[in-house]
Amino acid sequence: MKERELLAIIEAEENNAIGTETGALAESRRTAMEYYYSQPYGNEVEGRSQVVTSEVLDAVEGIMPNLMSIFTASDEVVRFEPQGMEDEAAALQATDYINYIFARTNNGFLVLYCLFKDALLQKNGFCKVYWEEYEESAKERYQGLSDDEFAMLMQDEGLELIEHSESDGQDGKLHDAVFRKTSKTGRVCLEPVPPEEVLVSRETPNELCKARFVEHRSKKTISQIREMGFDVPDDLSDSEDADYNLERAARLEYDDSGQRVKDIESDPANREVWLCEAYIRVDFDGDGITELRKVTKVGKRVLLNEEIDTLPLVSGTPIVMPHKFYGLSIADLVMPIQLTKSTITRSLLDNFYFANNGRYEILDGMVNLEDMMTSRPGGVVRSKVLGAVKRLDTPLLGMPAFKLLEYFDTVKENRTGVTRYNQGTDADSLNKTAHGMEIIHSASMQRIELIARIMAETCVKELFWKILELVSKYQNKPQVVKLRNQWVKVDPREWKNKFNMTVSVGLGTGSQQMTLQGAMGVMQIQGMLMKAGMMGQVLQPTNLYQAARLYAKAVFP
Repeated sequence: MKERELLAIIEAEENNAIGTETGALAESRRTAMEYYYSQPYGNEVEGRSQVVTSEVLDAVEGIMPNLMSIFTASDEVVRFEPQGMEDEAAALQATDYINYIFARTNNGFLVLYCLFKDALLQKNGFCKVYWEEYEESAKERYQGLSDDEFAMLMQDEGLELIEHSESDGQDGKLHDAVFRKTSKTGRVCLEPVPPEEVLVSRETPNELCKARFVEHRSKKTISQIREMGFDVPDDLSDSEDADYNLERAARLEYDDSGQRVKDIESDPANREVWLCEAYIRVDFDGDGITELRKVTKVGKRVLLNEEIDTLPLVSGTPIVMPHKFYGLSIADLVMPIQLTKSTITRSLLDNFYFANNGRYEILDGMVNLEDMMTSRPGGVVRSKVLGAVKRLDTPLLGMPAFKLLEYFDTVKENRTGVTRYNQGTDADSLNKTAHGMEIIHSASMQRIELIARIMAETCVKELFWKILELVSKYQNKPQVVKLRNQWVKVDPREWKNKFNMTVSVGLGTGSQQMTLQGAMGVMQIQGMLMKAGMMGQVLQPTNLYQAARLYAKAVFP
């Protein structure tokens, strides 16, 4: 297959993909973003209430704390469990090291936060997992080197001589030198991706890795593209269609963060273009079997075309729709309620406005109109005839309207699992029994825990598999890191069977108090077993150590 044929296939896939600039998905996500920001609906009437309630924001932000605590309350977001005795040590080290890469090398908390929030608000959240090679350069200065010492440094391939001077010494020549030390290394990078930057083929099932076509489009400057190793001219042209993406505009125009300064654009190296990384399954080599290829392009110019092993993108959705890649978001469930409550609230406020500043019936020519048109406390209205002014009272909507608002609050709670009780906002909560409150809290948490389990089994598990895969393939030398308060040399190449493991996700579901209580219960049972003479039979010293360690960790997290 020729390159122009491959480019034609990619363009056809782009035009047919889900997530294009003007599709139903883009419109839905744009609307969700505007509802989150409580933007006007466009049906406002001048002189009437224009308030917009914030049910979408309240629902999303109400779920996020519980969702984040499920994954981040523990030091181990995931745990690699061995399938056999030979994998025990590798699984333990992989658990510590991969969690270290996630939390220390990358800002794992922020990655999960962006991923989950995008999913709750815009149907699917995306994260890119890739290996990045980079160089570290530093200068080293040496003074008074002997001939042998200088010769040894000159033979070091990682050192480049920058400055050199000689002087006479008692035992011969002395050398003063400045070297540049360059070392090449790499690391795993986790990058949350805005949903509007991802295109997915329409036939994609629930799992993104089975998609025939996926494309990630991102804004890059000419300088950034050159730093990636591509030789491109200053006048590199691209397609500007993505600039008019509806949801991108809704995301950026709220606080003007999408506006560019013209003086910056005038610098050719800072000019921005759309860089597209297309991942497509196509028979490029002509062997009759499709392979996964990564094609990097700007406009119609292909910068890179290579075969890859796996897709570097992971995705998750809070509400899975069977046999469809894009699910439903929490915003989809709450947007109709927000519109309805905004309408009711506007009517209530208008009712109060009209009640405070009502209409009047007056006798024509018998009342001073200037006095009538000026509303002020304690004001005087001059009239020629007693009774020339009569107030037209506006009846207050009262309790039925507030009951209607209460009904829609209940509907929102049933749909999202976010209740006023577990948010501490209900004044009547103190009057409810402890058992009743526990039932309400448990029922609401079931919905959130289901969302957490769905996200865990899809995007979070896949994200950590990719981290493990990348370090196993590309980390070409051991790395010394501090794990479990000890400095450990980690070399993923020594893991005999790197993927003979299962992944357990969501280990932080219990609070520290629950962990503390559980550890105390285990220690009490251990004490009973020791009194019964079971030490060395049922109970082992390592069991005592693990229970005490868990207890200490809960007390001093």
